[in-house]
Amino acid sequence: MINWTKDERTAALLLQARAHFDEYNELSLEVEAKLELIREEYLRDLWNDFRGEDTDVFEEWHCQPTVEEVVDRELEE
Repeated sequence: MINWTKDERTAALLLQARAHFDEYNELSLEVEAKLELIREEYLRDLWNDFRGEDTDVFEEWHCQPTVEEVVDRELEE
C-alpha cells in the first residue's frame, strides 16, 4: 500500500514541524509546502495506478489524509 505518511521524508519533516511549532506556536509554511509536495507525488502515483489496471486503488487515493490532518495528529501527541 502506498502511504505518503510513512515516507522517510515525511517523518523527518514532521519532526521539524513539531520543533517549529513548539518554538513559535505555529506551523512552518516551508515544512507544510514540502509535506504537500510529498503528498502530491504519492497521489499522482496512486492516480496513475487507478487509471491503469488497478481500479481498487481509487479508495486509497481518495482517502489519503491532508497535510493539515497529519500535522494536527502529530501535534496532538
